[in-house]
Amino acid sequence: MSKDLTYTIYSHSDADGGIAAALFSKYIHEKYAKFGWNIEINPVNHVSSLGEWSLREIKWPCAILDFSLHPAFLNNKFFSTKQTLEKKLANEKQIPECYWIDHHPTGSSFPFLNEKNTSEIIPNVITKWDTQAISTPGLLRTHHHELSFPIKILKEYEEFIDLAEIIDGALYVTSDAAHDYSSQAVKLQTLFSPSHSVIDKVALYKKLVRQIIKSPSVEELFDSDYIYDAIIKNEELLFYKQYRIYKKVTQQISKVAYSNFLEAKEFSGMARFLPYLLFPESEYALHVFPNYNKGSSSISCGINPWNKPKNSTKHLGNYFAQNFAGGGHAFVAGGRVLEDEIYKLDKLIEYLNE
Repeated sequence: MSKDLTYTIYSHSDADGGIAAALFSKYIHEKYAKFGWNIEINPVNHVSSLGEWSLREIKWPCAILDFSLHPAFLNNKFFSTKQTLEKKLANEKQIPECYWIDHHPTGSSFPFLNEKNTSEIIPNVITKWDTQAISTPGLLRTHHHELSFPIKILKEYEEFIDLAEIIDGALYVTSDAAHDYSSQAVKLQTLFSPSHSVIDKVALYKKLVRQIIKSPSVEELFDSDYIYDAIIKNEELLFYKQYRIYKKVTQQISKVAYSNFLEAKEFSGMARFLPYLLFPESEYALHVFPNYNKGSSSISCGINPWNKPKNSTKHLGNYFAQNFAGGGHAFVAGGRVLEDEIYKLDKLIEYLNE
């Protein structure tokens, strides 16, 4: 029977989601492993080789961490397996609950949902949607009483939670610090988002999460495999190449540092904070680069953490959700633009400069 008892954690495939997955795995394991439940980690993006997130089939029971609500959680049929299993198992407490825990303002594509009514509309799921939280591990720490999340685990992994706050909140002291590959935050972010083409990113993600579960020491994580040092050194070398390329394709349009790779002969991946090194007085950075899917381009936009707009009410996540089939936070967002809708980029730049 135990072979059938698998709890799946779907978490965003970045450092924030990975650390949250490690914390939650620890929690589920300590609570339910004695009943025979196994844990499967599944990193997710909105669009991947498995298809669009909202159209994918997900497994019950599960937790969705640092990511958009899946429509299955609104479908009672998804939870029918629980009723069948309850009849087979003598003790209902052996069956874990489903969770949705997120901090992205665009975490839900359902207009009838808001941060206060999720528990009423999704009664079969333990939810916490807090758009004011900087990171998902930070959300777990802030709302541990409501979620009945063990304070012991939070104290044990405090170092990782603090790093998740720095990474997801872009809380680096300067733009130079955001590219300092000797810092723990930059190294951790690098390992969760490597760009080398030969790296199996899903396998690496799961390996990192397993090591974090094994030990709450950041230094032990870095030392646990020699390949990590090689990945970090490769990304540092790549940064200098990116810096050279960004200098060629980036221009400042009023408040916006605009990096357009569509006509560039080279592209070595997006460097989120590099435009602020080139134009520290800019208030926004806009990246446009080739997409794997033909007919569209990927775009990303963020607010300069070291020169934020004054009195701005702009919400990038909402704007991208409405115009670029994407989303994110108020201060950073991503999406895609179709070839015949490139004109939308000019409108975005106008919007940012208003």
